[in-house]
This record gives sequence, C-alpha cells and structure tokens, in this order.
Amino acid sequence: MATVHIPAHWRELTDGRATIEVTGHTLQRVLDALAQEAPALGRVLFDEGALRGEIAVAIDSEVTENDPLEPVREGAEIFLIPAIAGGAGSR
Repeated sequence: MATVHIPAHWRELTDGRATIEVTGHTLQRVLDALAQEAPALGRVLFDEGALRGEIAVAIDSEVTENDPLEPVREGAEIFLIPAIAGGAGSR
C-alpha cells in the first residue's frame, strides 16, 4: 500500500481524512484507487481520465513528471501538490 497525503483544502472532499492508503504499483493505479476511495477528490484531480496539468505529485519527497507509469514502491508516501496562485503584483 501507498499513503497519499491530502492537502488541507481538499480534505473536505475526503471526509476530513489527511491521508488515504491505497494499493497500486504505478502512479496511475494509485491515483485511480484514490479516486475510487474518494470520488469527490477524483473529480478535482482528473480531467477526462488524465491528471490535471496544474497538479504535481511527489513520491517519497521526489517531484515526479506525472508519468502514469511511474513506479510506486510498497509503503511509498505520495504527496499531491496543487497549483498555488495569488500574491500581489508590484505597482
């Protein structure tokens, strides 16, 4: 199993869970299992079956290229990293 860490602002989509354990030996299988476990989160993560481009994924603290075939080892820690927007521009 891999442990997926849910960002705080998406926890309302996972019934408040900060982590979800899922099985899968590739990034795609892990994310598919996550979407099955938390369908509301799955709708945020995927667009027509593909991971949205503005979402990054880190496996064991290494940011990936979001390759669906990226291997995921047993016991891996997966971090979802949503795009961060905002900030004030210079005047």
